[in-house]
Amino acid sequence: MPRSLRSPFPYVPLGPTELHMDASGTWDRLLGDIANAREEVLFETYIFVDGVAADALLAALTTAKSNGASIRLMIDGAGSHEMTSSLRERLQAVAEVQIYHPLRWKTLFFDFRSRFMQRTHRRLVLIDRMVLWAGGLAVEDPWWKDTKAPFLEAMVRCCGPVVAQARIAFESLWVGTPEMELVPKGQRGIQAEQVRVLPQRARRLSCFRFSLLHRIGGARQRIWIATAYFIPPIRLRHALNHAAKRGLDVRLLLPGPNKHDHPAVRFASRRYYAQLLRHGVKVYEYLPSFQHAKACLFDDHLCIVGSPNIDRWSNLWNHELAIDMYATEINQSLADHFEKAFEDSRHYTYAEWKQRSLWSRFLEYFFGIFDKAF
Repeated sequence: MPRSLRSPFPYVPLGPTELHMDASGTWDRLLGDIANAREEVLFETYIFVDGVAADALLAALTTAKSNGASIRLMIDGAGSHEMTSSLRERLQAVAEVQIYHPLRWKTLFFDFRSRFMQRTHRRLVLIDRMVLWAGGLAVEDPWWKDTKAPFLEAMVRCCGPVVAQARIAFESLWVGTPEMELVPKGQRGIQAEQVRVLPQRARRLSCFRFSLLHRIGGARQRIWIATAYFIPPIRLRHALNHAAKRGLDVRLLLPGPNKHDHPAVRFASRRYYAQLLRHGVKVYEYLPSFQHAKACLFDDHLCIVGSPNIDRWSNLWNHELAIDMYATEINQSLADHFEKAFEDSRHYTYAEWKQRSLWSRFLEYFFGIFDKAF
C-alpha cells in the first residue's frame, strides 16, 4: 500500500474550505458556528481551562443548547487538569462531558502506558453534521482574540463529505473503540481539489508521519512546515536534508523564546539546527508570541493542517487529527500566512548558528539528553 494512503479514510471531493490563522477571525467564526447550531455540537480538545475564552465558548454552547442542539464535549484529563470544578459544573449543565483519561494516582502506578500516558491531543469541532473545524486551537486565554500578541495558530474549517469522516473519528474515541481499518489496496491517491481526515491513534502507526514523509519525497518546489515542538526522527531529518540538497525551498517555522510554554523542548529542538542548516534547510524562529500552528505546505497545491506536532508525544502517545488537502486556494492562503510569519521571525544561517553563545550550546546539550521524553 502506498504510504500516502495509510489512513482509514479515502480522499473525497473538497467542499467549501477556509483557513484561519488570525485569532480574532478564528474565534468570531467558530463561536458563530457553534451558536447557530440546531442539531448537535461535538467538541474535542486537549486544553480547556477557566478564563475569558472558556466563558465565551460556554456562552456559545448555551445558545446552541437553547436552539435545541445536543452537545458532547471530550476534554483531555492532563491538558485540562487546571479546569476548576466550577467550570466543569457549568459545562455539565449544557453538555454531556467526558474527561479523557483523568489524572489519577492509580493509573500512574498501575495503568501507566494505556491510560496515564495516552492523551487526546486533537482539536475537533463538528456542528450539525455540516461543518468541521480542526487544528491546534486551545480553550485558554493565550489563544484568545483580545490577548496582546495571541499565540500563532492554524485552524481549518471544512464542509462537505470530509465532515462525516471526522465524525467517525470523534465517535470512535467517544465510545472507546478508536481502531479503524486502513483504506483497501488499490485506493487511488489524491487528485485535484480533494481532502481526507488523517486520524492517529496512540501507540499505533502514525498516519500523519507517513503522509508527511510521502509529501516531502514527492515535493518538487517547496516544503514549508510549522510546528510547535520539533524533535524530528532520523527519517524525517534525512528527508528534509535530501529535499534541500535537491534544490527545494525547505523552511521550518519554529517557536522563538517569547511565551514558549515548554522552554526545555525548545532547547532540545535547537540541537538539530546545525545539521539541517548545513544541508540548506532554512530555519525561522517566530518572535511576536508562541508559534503553536501545526501546518505543512507542499508546492502550490498540497497542505496538511491539524493537531500533530513533530515530536515523540505526537508520534507515540497522543490521539491526533489532521486534514490532508489538495486545495490550491488554501495552499495559497497558507503560503501568505507563512510569508507574514517569516517576516516576524529570526532567520538563522549556518554561519550565524555557529556563532551562538557557549551558554546556548550548553542548554541545547543538556536538554538534548532528555529529548526522548519530549
